Parts: sequence; structure tokens; C-alpha cells
Amino acid sequence: MNNSYTRSNGFTLIELLVSIGIIGVLMAILLPALGGARSSALQIVAMSNVRSVGTQFEIFTGDKRHYPHQSLGEIPAGLDMGDEFEPVGDELIIEWYPGGMIIATTNYFDHSWMWPAMVAPIDDWPDYWETWISPRKDQPLPKLDDFGFDPEMRIEDVISIRYSNSFVASPQYWSGANQDVDQSHLRAVKPHDVRYASNKVMLWDDDLSYMVGKKTPERVDGLLDAKTPMCFADGHGDTLLPSNASEAVANPMTGETIKLHNTKDGVQGRDY
Repeated sequence: MNNSYTRSNGFTLIELLVSIGIIGVLMAILLPALGGARSSALQIVAMSNVRSVGTQFEIFTGDKRHYPHQSLGEIPAGLDMGDEFEPVGDELIIEWYPGGMIIATTNYFDHSWMWPAMVAPIDDWPDYWETWISPRKDQPLPKLDDFGFDPEMRIEDVISIRYSNSFVASPQYWSGANQDVDQSHLRAVKPHDVRYASNKVMLWDDDLSYMVGKKTPERVDGLLDAKTPMCFADGHGDTLLPSNASEAVANPMTGETIKLHNTKDGVQGRDY
């Protein structure tokens, strides 16, 4: 008598449960890694954006022989605003893009986020927009009507990339000495003023919206406490912790002390 039998090709219940358990363990291990890989990929995009802006600055500086700079009340180059928008007092008036909005400020150091109106062709704002905001930031190109109605919307939060205040005042202004504000120190910075171009940060991503699945980093002394894509004055990029940058000096005009912005000796100093 033949006692052999043919086994079914299907899984037993125990085998199926074991397989599901193994898959669950693998997912628990791999999902955080996949999230980290996605963040790393978007961080590369953020770095590309910052360096792209750095290239715009290089073109501007090569043409104008100084870094982006506007005196208070000066109308941005190439912008015909007509009599209706003549500057009043020391207001800096900027049109974001045709059909967009007009900004007026009396804060000289708003260059840090107003730089697009000085560097980029006004007509091409829609084309450049995505490189000026952090990857995954849900922010369409704003219209005039977007502002003035939402109390939580600040104009300075629209642009992600920040321009260091070190580049809009002379190195003497950032000496750290307890000095009276000398308006002559609030001037355009020229390339030959920069002493350590590979050590002085010029631009950085101030949103880090690409940090997938991670808790939003806290701000420490005005800067996000997380590795940040940065572009240095020589055009190279790196991802570094702002908290590791050199200690800042107080801004004689505003009293603020913010690393990367208020580098001791300005463009003649070093951030890293």
C-alpha cells in the first residue's frame, strides 16, 4: 500500500502569519530609511536652489562690480514705477513682479529677503520662483491681494533663501566695537572686500521644508537648528549647522545678534 500523499502548493496559516510578520518587521526597518532617503534627495534640490541663486549673484556682481545692494529710497534698477510710486523719505520700494505687489520698508536690512527684486529680471519672476523657495514648501507666487488680509502671512516668509546682511554694510560696521551708526558704512560691498570667500556664507535656505517626517527644527538665535544648505561667497555649497558658525556681533542699528548675518568683520570675517 502506498502511504505517500501529495502536498498542496498553498501556504499554511502559520506560514502566512510568519510571512506577514517578516514583512511588517522589514517595513518598520525600511520606511524610516526611505523617508530619510527622500529628505536627502530633497536636500540636494535645496542645495541646487541655493547655488543657483549664488550664480545669479555672481552674474549681478560681475555686471555691477558690487554685491546686491539698494539704498533706502532707491528704485530698483530697470523698474519704471512712474510718479505714482515715487519713494517717500527713506522707504525702499520694490515691485515683486508685473501685476504683483509693491513693498515699502524703512528697514535697511530687509535686503535679506528682498534680494530677488534687485537680482532677478522682474519679468521672469514666475520662471525663477521655484528656486527661491524650499522644496515641498506650499507657496505659490503671491499676488497683491494675498497680503493685508491674513495676519499670519508675513512678506519676509515668502522667500526661503536668505541673503547675509554682512554683504550690505562695510566690514567696519561689523567690527563689534560699540560705535555710533555711521551711514557711510551702509554701502555696497565689492568682491575685493571679501577676504575669506570660501569661509563666508552668502546665502542659505531658511525654511528647510523638505525635512520629511521630521519635527520642525527650533530656531536658535534666529536660525533653524538643523543642517542647512548654504552657498559661500566663492560659489561653493555645503550643508552645515548654523549653530556651529562663528559667534556673531551685535548689529549697531538694530541690536540683533544673528550668526551668518552679523559675522564679525562682515565679509572680511569667517563663518566656518
